[in-house]
Amino acid sequence: MKQYGFSILVFLFIFGHTSCFAQTVPLQQGYSGFPGKFSSAKIDTNRLLSDQPLKSPMGAVFRSAVLPGWGQVYTGHYLKAPVALATNAFLLHHIFWYHHRWRTTKNADFQGKRNLYTWYFSLAYLLTMVDAYVDAYLYKFDEAMEISQHIDMKGGQWLAEVRFTYHF
Repeated sequence: MKQYGFSILVFLFIFGHTSCFAQTVPLQQGYSGFPGKFSSAKIDTNRLLSDQPLKSPMGAVFRSAVLPGWGQVYTGHYLKAPVALATNAFLLHHIFWYHHRWRTTKNADFQGKRNLYTWYFSLAYLLTMVDAYVDAYLYKFDEAMEISQHIDMKGGQWLAEVRFTYHF
């Protein structure tokens, strides 16, 4: 009987796609019922879980292509934006500085460092755009799926609570 209650709880966790479940089940006894808890939606989960993201991924990529970090601002990641902008600006500055040093001194070491920083800048620029794309595609996904667990002792019994929240 103990296994039966756990199996139903796992089934509700996996297949409970249309409501918000908050079920407390005694670990030493069987499953005693199903009190469903429905909540109002903040976002359109049908659209969120479909192939149509809430934010435009290509819009985020184009914004990051124009100004690194703008795509992160578009997706609401305000701490990533200055890091992306500063990293790309730092690398671009080094490219121009080593290019200028190479043009004035004709030292091959400066040319090699310029080329190395060009590769670093290209990689950072591409990763900034990829990050903006992923952030836009997964925009508000964490608010749609919330999973929490809680184990407590009430009245001399251990109780386990598994909560699966799905906003629709």
